[in-house]
Amino acid sequence: MKNKILQGLSCYQLMYRASGGCFLVFLGFLLILLGAGCSNLELPKAFDGEFSAVKNNKLIYTYCTSCHNHKEFNSEQHVLKVRQKYKRKIFRRTSECRTCHYLEKVWDKDHSFRKTRRPKQVNRGDFRKFEKNY
Repeated sequence: MKNKILQGLSCYQLMYRASGGCFLVFLGFLLILLGAGCSNLELPKAFDGEFSAVKNNKLIYTYCTSCHNHKEFNSEQHVLKVRQKYKRKIFRRTSECRTCHYLEKVWDKDHSFRKTRRPKQVNRGDFRKFEKNY
């Protein structure tokens, strides 16, 4: 009779421990989802060109001016001034920021860096693959 009571208790203890483990897994997923809600998911889409040109530029411009180095940044003057330095047709005629700028995701650090296709590199032809896909 004692063995049946002990077996019953150990069964409940196992169920209690298993439900505690499930709760911890659930709590972990909840924290991950809350963390994902704090990130700007529209920014990578803007760099990929999923919105209109105006909305893409606005999202990218807002991202750039959030940095203390670019607080006084004027995107319209920048595009007009910089595109004259390029010799390739796509870059000379563009009106979108995402043509010259892109995001590079570093997975191990869970961070994105904004990169630039500089005129010297473009004029050398380093981004021909990008030009074909664009």
